[in-house]
Amino acid sequence: MTFSSVTVQITPELKPSAPSWLEEVAAFAQVFTHEGILTAIQKRVRFARARIGHDDLIDFIAVLIGYAVSGEPTLLAFYERLAPWAEPFMALFGRDQLPHRSTLSRFLAALDQPTVEALRMLFQKDLLARKSFPFPGGLCDRTGGQWVVVDVDGTWQAARQRALPQTDALPAPHRRFDQVCAPGYTGRKRGEAVRTRTVILQTHTHQLLGTFGGAGNGDYRGDLQ
Repeated sequence: MTFSSVTVQITPELKPSAPSWLEEVAAFAQVFTHEGILTAIQKRVRFARARIGHDDLIDFIAVLIGYAVSGEPTLLAFYERLAPWAEPFMALFGRDQLPHRSTLSRFLAALDQPTVEALRMLFQKDLLARKSFPFPGGLCDRTGGQWVVVDVDGTWQAARQRALPQTDALPAPHRRFDQVCAPGYTGRKRGEAVRTRTVILQTHTHQLLGTFGGAGNGDYRGDLQ
């Protein structure tokens, strides 16, 4: 029995692999471009904010779409994975510069409800304009009955909070986590505050029907209503 020789060649240059979710982001960007959604966002949705710099609303929308598709646990992990591919990622949406994550954080903090509603109405109009499938799919039991199975699942993200100094020489302490987190069930994770993300999924097709975030344990009943 003979063994074929194996040659291993290495190079000192760093060549990171492309993220596995980049192809799915490219598909999203292609559909949004073909349907005119990206153009509609740039023309119809306005968000006036001082010192916004080079970035525009569409830049942040592109980052949020990529983050949602990627499935990365945090924005920090998403940015670290995307860093070598930032330029081609933004090129998918017709842009040339990836917003810094601190800029994205300030943008999300300043985003007002009218802008959110304008984006929601735009996406809803595009959804209603599409023709529905003639057969909704589903699972069939032994008697031939058809069932549409929907899974509602909540995931918990615990946040650690360090002790804050409290003296007369310092202003009153405040935590930024208080705006998005609250005490609740940590899901066996270490932390003092929790944020819950509820996802609604069609089980047999893995079609995402909705996602909602809430402080603490969230309000999944209210989200479903």
